[in-house]
Amino acid sequence: MLGNNGKETPNGGFDGRTMTIEAFARKYRLDEDKANRLEDEFGPAAPEVDLLRAARRNGLPEE
Repeated sequence: MLGNNGKETPNGGFDGRTMTIEAFARKYRLDEDKANRLEDEFGPAAPEVDLLRAARRNGLPEE
């Protein structure tokens, strides 16, 4: 059973925990422009894995 921090995907995978764009930007040290772009695309919060995918498409360096 999953808690409130994630959801199953249609293919049986796992989306990961939902976090605010502000917390995501702080964690990954995004500049304000990148954080605003993510917020425009996703709203105030989204699954972390979706944010990572979008941020990497837009220039977030691999760790």
